[in-house]
Order: sequence, then structure tokens, then C-alpha cells
Amino acid sequence: MIAPNSLLDANCLPDTIAPMKLRLENQLRMVGACLDVAYRSEYQPTWNGKPPLDFGVEMLQLKNAYLAVTAKAVQADAATGSVAEAKALAESSLEDATFVLTRALALHFRRTGDLSRHGTVDMTRTEIGDLRAQELVNRASAIRDFGSAASGEPGAEGRGVTPARVLELTAAIDRFSGLMNAPRSQIVNRGTILKDLESDLAALLNKVADLDDFVVQFEVAEGGWAFVEAWRRARIIVDTAATHRNAGSQPAPAPAPGPVPK
Repeated sequence: MIAPNSLLDANCLPDTIAPMKLRLENQLRMVGACLDVAYRSEYQPTWNGKPPLDFGVEMLQLKNAYLAVTAKAVQADAATGSVAEAKALAESSLEDATFVLTRALALHFRRTGDLSRHGTVDMTRTEIGDLRAQELVNRASAIRDFGSAASGEPGAEGRGVTPARVLELTAAIDRFSGLMNAPRSQIVNRGTILKDLESDLAALLNKVADLDDFVVQFEVAEGGWAFVEAWRRARIIVDTAATHRNAGSQPAPAPAPGPVPK
């Protein structure tokens, strides 16, 4: 799945803002989970090139929109002042995402005996950390392309080469590239970004709702039932915002036992 790591940290926000950020994060995670399900190697044969054909087109639209919204979510999280601060955070996130996919690819290529590709992707965290600016973007883009090509290969998903990680790295590349040449004096307004993000996420959720009507049509296809059930599970949004609001409150007394259902 395409599930970003705690993109919206509510711990440092006022109480009036934190619940909204948690809700947006939950919604974004749900969309990422749907993308991850659809692009898993065991489910792609169910819908790829199969009717209704518009599903594949709209899944690609959803993926691109998700990447854009994810980049904006991280921008909101980093909007604590100057672009220099946001740039440093984006660079660190890009290094992390590159390293994770690099090691997954190295493991996969080693296990499959592909020494040529293994030698190309085999990098340590220190080597990745030594890359700067455009060098880092170029290397990360190459790793992303290797991951995209290898994610459908037998055994790749079990070794960590997943569509979710490819998407996560793509989003990290996009947000660092956008900040790489930004003026250091530019100020980012967190509240404005959050308002835009809420609007963008609403459109994203509408797109997922439309895709629900496509997904149910695959129930009769070979392997379709498993795909539909995985999609339905991914569509569940856990309300961690409510959990956050109620944290620290005293638990309510247990109700008196009722009659045992017959």
C-alpha cells in the first residue's frame, strides 16, 4: 500500500488543528491502502487489461492524484517556517525512502542471481547520505525505476519490492525536487496548505468511491473475489482522531451485563 509514515504529526499542533490533521492522515492512508491492493502482483491480473477497461485508466489517475496530495501533506507537516527547514526534512525523507527500496532490491536481485542489477542498486545508507541535491534525485529516480520494473517479478513483493514503496519513493522525489531550488526566504503557511489539502483529499475520496463501482464488477473474474475483499478491507478508515481526542480521559464504567443473545 501506499501508506506514508505519519505524514501529519499532530503532537505539535493546537487542539483545534490536530483532529483535522489526524482525519486527513487517516483518509490519505486509506487511499494508499487501496492503491497498494490494486497494484499487488497477485491482484493485477484480475483487472489489468480486463473489462471494465476504464478501471485501469482511473487507477492511474488515482495514483497520480495520490502522489500530488501526499507531497502536499508532507509540505504541510514541514511548514514550520522557512523553506530551508522543509528542504532538509524532504532530503532526509528521500534518503530514507531510497535506502529502504535499495536494500529490498538488492535482496531480490541477489536471491534471483541477477548480479548485474544487484551491483547497480547495492548501496549503503552512508553512500546515499553522501549524495547531494541533483545527484540524490538522479540516484533515487534510478532506484525508483528499478523498483517499478521489478515489483511484478516472482518473489519481489515478499522481499519488500512493492508498489507501495515505489509510490512512496516517487512522492519523496517529487517533494524534494520541488523544494531543491526554492528561495530560502520563502515562508510556508501551514493553515493555507491544510485547507488546500482538505479540498484535494475530498476529490481523492470521491475518486475512490467511483472506483468502488468498478471493483465490484470483478467479483466474477478469476481471482476476483479475493481482490474485491482486499479492496473492501483497505477502504476502512480507522478514526485515530477520536482516539487522540479521548486520550487521557478516564474510562467509562463497564455497563451492567445484558441478556445473552439467542
